[in-house]
Amino acid sequence: MPIDHFCIVVPDGKLEDMVTWLLASNSIFGFKEITRPVAHVVGLGEERPYFWVWSDPTTEATEPQIREWRKQHIAFTVQSVEQVHQWHEAATKAGGEDNGKPGPRPEYHLGYYGAFVRDPVLGINYEVVYREPSGKDIWAKESTG
Repeated sequence: MPIDHFCIVVPDGKLEDMVTWLLASNSIFGFKEITRPVAHVVGLGEERPYFWVWSDPTTEATEPQIREWRKQHIAFTVQSVEQVHQWHEAATKAGGEDNGKPGPRPEYHLGYYGAFVRDPVLGINYEVVYREPSGKDIWAKESTG
């Protein structure tokens, strides 16, 4: 069953920072702001909103909450190895923290190629992944260093 949409909640005053980083990191894939039905809710996506960001005044960036955000993981699928590299570069250039350089991840499964970046707002671990259609480990000599 595919996911239709989901939402992340950010502290009051962090909405624009999160939206700005998400757009800077993902615009190379056509990811854009699609709707803002009310001032504290933004819908992002390519053709329709599926990634929602909601600012909640009762959510605070306390140390325990920050530790919880850092446990979160959100992954996007891309269409090529080159896009993995493009995203990683865009996401870190926009202020994200490298959490895994682009490269093969055979420990996940053969043909898996991904990169990881923590957003600069909440520290959520974002990933982009390309899955080689043949399922073969075509990057056996490459390192994720």
